[in-house]
This record gives sequence, structure tokens and C-alpha cells, in this order.
Amino acid sequence: MDKRSFLNYYKTILEKVSFDKKLLEKEYKKAKRLLEGPEAKDLDYWVNSNGLAHKIGTFSMNRKSERIN
Repeated sequence: MDKRSFLNYYKTILEKVSFDKKLLEKEYKKAKRLLEGPEAKDLDYWVNSNGLAHKIGTFSMNRKSERIN
């Protein structure tokens, strides 16, 4: 499975577990460990644009997320 497939997989997982803050944080951390570079930035952008960032207590970005094309 390539990294882009994992990105899409984790987007789906995060949507499905967004009802539970702790589970969302756990799955977000797993995704960040697996994804690298542009895919990790894409995930951060997606989390922000879907309103999930406020649910992730450990969510920290040193700079504003930008969409990676």
C-alpha cells in the first residue's frame, strides 16, 4: 500500500472515530507516525479544513497548514 493510500485510509478512519476525542487523538498520532512529508502536511490541512483540529488536544502545528498540490 503506498503512502497516498494510507493518507486516504486515515482520513476515513479519522472521520469515523471523530465522535470520540481520545480515539481521534490516538488515530491521528498513528497516522502522523506513518505519513511523511507532503502526505503529513496534507493530513494536517485536511484535519483543519474538516473542523477536527479542535478535538485533537495534542494537535500542534508550528506553522499554518498549506494545501499540497
